[in-house]
Amino acid sequence: MNYRKAGKEDITQLSKLRKKQLIDEGSLASRDISGELKYYFDSALEGGTLICWVAEEKGEIVATGGLCFFQLPPTFTNPAGHISYITNMYTKPEYRRKGIASKLLELVTDEAAQRNNKVLLHASNMGRSLYIKTGFKDAEGFMSLTL
Repeated sequence: MNYRKAGKEDITQLSKLRKKQLIDEGSLASRDISGELKYYFDSALEGGTLICWVAEEKGEIVATGGLCFFQLPPTFTNPAGHISYITNMYTKPEYRRKGIASKLLELVTDEAAQRNNKVLLHASNMGRSLYIKTGFKDAEGFMSLTL
């Protein structure tokens, strides 16, 4: 298995895997978001607000792990306000339970640690046990509003 950072040449595969991830997590594919995904990956990778690590075998991406960077106002526990948000953790079904997601999680958390960022994520039911095993804790208190 080859692990590397994704580049613009990977956007098509990243977009396909993102759609598979959303469906596997229970979202209905109610519309085509290919254009939005291409735009997002293109601008975020170019602008440095996203780093994606990929696992590939024979030139095919079989798993991904992403890290988005943003900044909130400083707090007492995070004086710089820097946040790394883990996203796009997805492994194709036939490659699961082989340690690939664990390796990708290690790579993205190492990246966040190098930047001294606080790390957040929203865990799917499928990924929760991996995150807990790695040391992540539930952080209650998040609320959302769909507008």
